[in-house]
Amino acid sequence: MLETKPEQIMANGSGSGVPTRAELSRYSVNRPGWEAIKQSLYDYQAYQAAGQSQLSFFQQPVGQASKTLSDTNMTLAGQLPKNQEFLVTSIEVWFVPSTPTVAAGMPSFFGAQLAQTLINDSYIVGRAGNLNLTIGAKPYLQESPLGRFPAKAYFTLNAALADATTAGAALQTRTGYGQWSGRPYLLDPAPLLLPENQNFSVSLNWPEGVQAITNPGRIGVILDGILYRRSQ
Repeated sequence: MLETKPEQIMANGSGSGVPTRAELSRYSVNRPGWEAIKQSLYDYQAYQAAGQSQLSFFQQPVGQASKTLSDTNMTLAGQLPKNQEFLVTSIEVWFVPSTPTVAAGMPSFFGAQLAQTLINDSYIVGRAGNLNLTIGAKPYLQESPLGRFPAKAYFTLNAALADATTAGAALQTRTGYGQWSGRPYLLDPAPLLLPENQNFSVSLNWPEGVQAITNPGRIGVILDGILYRRSQ
């Protein structure tokens, strides 16, 4: 049996995560044809404290209705531009309570006695509602409740506290945070392709009644996947 030395393995790329010089053309950003990059399509907006019966996503591109890249990366309303296609592999609903900042609603706060409202707000948003993904005139995903779509990246909190206050002051240190979590909502084994100039939309709906929360929040939908586009 022939023996392959470690330095030979490194040289030809076999058994190593480091590509050889000859293999680098596979990753070039300057080449003819198409390229595929890891990317998500995202769109965020306000969640009103009073709640709402429906929210629509991916319908307002950057520059419209004061949207910036911190709000969405859509460049057209409800569709991808020419020479771009997107393969959707998973869907997330991203919710952050108390946005913009409400001091008494932060994950850690010292003040008057009060329930940790952001935990309740996160629970209320995730326990109800439904998500509808429509491509063209046809629904391709209808699922409920919104807690079925946990975010892959989320804020966690671990804390240990000790307080000493007078009984008359009735003050407390509140530290706590809650977020829906679990396995990502993967479209495997049937991902969905969004072709160029194909209209699509995602809506969050509350036909059972609006879900009021303590303070306004920020909610968004993330379509994770692979973006295909013309190389430069």
